[in-house]
Parts: sequence; C-alpha cells; structure tokens
Amino acid sequence: MKAIKVLLSMLALLVIGLYVSGHGYIVAGMQETYFRGWKNSNIDDIEFRDLRTITAAENPSPWIYQPVWNAEFSAEDAAWHEEYMSAAFLVLQGDTLRFERYWQGFDEHIVSNSFSACKSIVAMVVGLAVQEGLVDVEDEIGEYIPRLAGAAGKGLTVEEVLQMRTHIPFGEDYNNPFGFMAKAYYRDNMQALLEQYEVPDEHGSIWHYQGGNTMLLGELVANLGRGTLSEWVERYLWQPMGAQDDAFWGLDAPDEAGGIERCFAMYYATARDFARFGKLLNHYGDWNGTQLLDSNFVAAMVQPIPARTDACGAEHYGYQIWLGETEDGLAFSCMEGLRGQFIVSVPALDLVVVRTGFDKDMRNTDALPSCVYRMINMGRGMLAQG
Repeated sequence: MKAIKVLLSMLALLVIGLYVSGHGYIVAGMQETYFRGWKNSNIDDIEFRDLRTITAAENPSPWIYQPVWNAEFSAEDAAWHEEYMSAAFLVLQGDTLRFERYWQGFDEHIVSNSFSACKSIVAMVVGLAVQEGLVDVEDEIGEYIPRLAGAAGKGLTVEEVLQMRTHIPFGEDYNNPFGFMAKAYYRDNMQALLEQYEVPDEHGSIWHYQGGNTMLLGELVANLGRGTLSEWVERYLWQPMGAQDDAFWGLDAPDEAGGIERCFAMYYATARDFARFGKLLNHYGDWNGTQLLDSNFVAAMVQPIPARTDACGAEHYGYQIWLGETEDGLAFSCMEGLRGQFIVSVPALDLVVVRTGFDKDMRNTDALPSCVYRMINMGRGMLAQG
C-alpha cells in the first residue's frame, strides 16, 4: 500500500511539473494516444477536438454508383489492408464510384482525420486567394505576414513556403513529446508557437517537409481578412463540389473563442467527400463545367519543383502535394497523411483512389511512400476487373 501511495505521489508530481513547465499538453496527448493503445494520434480522434464545421452542400451531388461487378482484392492486397488496418478504400473514375470497401466499423458517413493530406487543401485555398487577386506566389511572405516584413522575412517567397523550401527549423517529429509538431497538435495558442521561429538567411535550395510551413500559409490566409480557412473551403470548394456530409477542422481553441485551424492536419471528412478533391485536381480546378480553382494555379501546384526553379531538385513535390509517375509513365499527384491517408489523382485515367486507415507501410520508393504505388495498382486492378 505504501509503495502505491509513493507511486501515485510521484505521478502527481510529474503531472504538476509538466503543467508548471508549460508541457501540460503532454497529459492530454497521452489520453488521446497511449491510453487508447496508440503510440501517437490516429484517425478516430475527433472526440478530443475543438471543431469548426464545414457545412455540406444544400443540394449535394452524390457520386454515380456503378461498382465493378464482383471486383475483389488479390490475396496479397487483402492481407495488406488487414495488416495496416485500412478503414476505407474507394476507386472512382470520372463521376462514377467503381469500388468501395470499409473496415474497422467505418462506412460512407463516418469521418476520419486527414492528417497531412489537408496540406493540399490549404494550398488550394492559397490558390483561391491568388485568383481573387489577393496573393501573388512570387511575393515575399512578409507582404502578407507583417511580422515577417522587410529584413525579418529574408526574401522568403510565398512559393518557397508552398514548396516546403523555407529552411525554418520547425521539426517534423511526431514521436517527440517536446517537439514542434507535438506542441502544434496538442497544445493551445498555435500562433504563439509559430512566432518563436525566424526565417534563416539561406532558404530555397533544400526541400524539407514540415507542418510549420503549412501553418505559415494558414497565417497568410487569416491575415487576408476574408474569413477562416474553413470558411474559404466551405464557400468556394466544399459546397460547390456538392459535398454530401459536413466536414470539420480541428482548432487550437473553441470556435467561439476564436480558435484557428490546425491546418497541417485534422480535416475530418468522409472518404467519399475526400475524393472530391482528387477529381478537382484531375480536372485542373474544373468541377462539372465550373472553374472553381484557377487552372494555371493547379498546373503550378502539380508541377515538380525543378520545373519551376533551378534552386532545388525535389522532383517529388509541388505546392503542398506529392508527385510521381506510374511504372508506365502516367503522372499522378497524392494528398497523403500520417497514417496512410491517400487521395491519389491520375489525370490521364481520370482516376481517383482514396484510402484511409490506422497505419501504413513506412517504406519509401523514389522519395514517395511506397503505399501510393500500391494504391494506384489496386485501383487500376479493380477497373480492369470490369
């Protein structure tokens, strides 16, 4: 009994120490992760979030449901989905849903966390601001973020931020409870965290994937004074694309207290509605004859970095989106998240593949997650069974 009392006292002192030192968010993070059996955050953590709602379309536009008859996974692919705890796998061609499968208790109306897949959505919002004449990607970021104006911005451009070429040492380690991303994900006042970092003298030559860069873009959008990120998405993308279900964006404080979107992750939507972004990219911003997003911006978004500058050789990335080619030379883009959230677009085939899940194969192929090639091959395989 005495030993138990001592242990409880030590734990209490540890918790108090974390809060006193400004690391109380770790306690909340442990409740969301370790206490639920995970090492870090996962796709079903919406119950822990302060949220802003992105309302579905008043007149939703459901996909044409025409599944490939008797289409099925190979034994190897079925085992992959089981091993990595897939939640949803969808294959769409044009406006038609050709294959759909759910696991882990998910269905067509249950939302899940996008994780970093929503970085591409943030880039699209920047594109909306560009077509409104509010932003020029060639401008210095300080034109839109006053604290980085003049010498403080060191000449860093909006495009360099979009392409993850800032060289700002945010860090991207989700496993470090004291690191930038853990603080950004779990603690409040995300803006104060962001403002601790300065632009280095040298930037532009090295690609380094970091959520802090996306947070800078979120700050840029907020400073335009035209609404929150969620409002931009709802007004100009989500509702015009005919989304069937509400989406939600996780905030760093309650909505009524002015919370801001944790824009590097936490976009909660259904797999069917996530697919709409893939179709929009396949058609260079056109949605059934209405140009929602400027085609020139989308073309730049899915253009490899070396095609736009000689300063950096990262061919696998564009504006907050992963890029690659299939084995037979078809270009694709991929919105990708931490746990293997994939929204893959292959324009030449008018193909969109969506996968959500609790885990993924951590191996890479040609600087891209190896899973993305598997997703494309599975999607094409399903179509081939028709």
